Amino acid sequence: MKSYSDFLVDVALFANIEKDKIDGMLDCLGTIKRSYKKGETIFLSGDPVLGVGILMSGSVQISQEDILGNQTILGQVLAGQIFAETIVCAGVEHSPVTTMALLDCEILFLQFKRLVTTCTSACQFHSQLIENMLQILAQKNLIMNRKNRLLSQRSIHEKLNQFFMDMIEQHGGYKFKISFSRNQLADYLCVDRSALSRALSKMQQNGKINFKKNEFEIINL
Repeated sequence: MKSYSDFLVDVALFANIEKDKIDGMLDCLGTIKRSYKKGETIFLSGDPVLGVGILMSGSVQISQEDILGNQTILGQVLAGQIFAETIVCAGVEHSPVTTMALLDCEILFLQFKRLVTTCTSACQFHSQLIENMLQILAQKNLIMNRKNRLLSQRSIHEKLNQFFMDMIEQHGGYKFKISFSRNQLADYLCVDRSALSRALSKMQQNGKINFKKNEFEIINL
C-alpha cells in the first residue's frame, strides 16, 4: 500500500504515534482504500459499513431520511476527519444513516475488530490507537449533544441563534464561513428553506448579523 504517513500523522486517530510506524499499522488494521466521485453514495441507510472511515480528501455528507423521504443532515466530514466510528463501535450491522461524497473523495477504511483489539503482533502503538479512538468517540458525543440542543429550540430564530453561538465557539470569533449551502443548512436545522431565508434576511435587517452567501458576521444576537 502507498505511504499515507505524511497525512495521517496529523489525524486525531494517530495522535502520539510515531510517523514511521503508521504505514505498518495500516497493514495491521486491514486497511481498504476506496475512491468516490462527487455525488456518489458511499453507503446507504441499511447497507453494511466497510469500517471506520478516514477521509483523505474531499468532503462527505452524513444524512438520515424518514419514511416520507424528508432528509435531515446530521453533519459533514472534512479531510483529516473520521466517520462511521460510532456505528461500528456500537456493533450495528447495518448503517442507520446515508453518506454521500460532496466532492471527489479518497477514503481509507480500517477494520473495526483489528482497531479495538490488541493485534497478535502486539505492536507498540496499538494501545495508543485505542485511547485515541475513545477520545474521538467522547468528542463526537459532545457534538451530538450540541446538535440535540440546537434541534430542541422551538422556532427558526431560536435555532439560528443557537447555531450561530455554536459557530462563534467553534471558530473562535464573530466572523466565519459555514460549509453548508442554504438548502443544506435548512436540512441541518430541520426547517423550511424559504422560511430560513426569510429569517436570515430579517436578522440582517434588524442589525443582528451580516452575511454574504456563506460568510457571516455576528453583530448582536
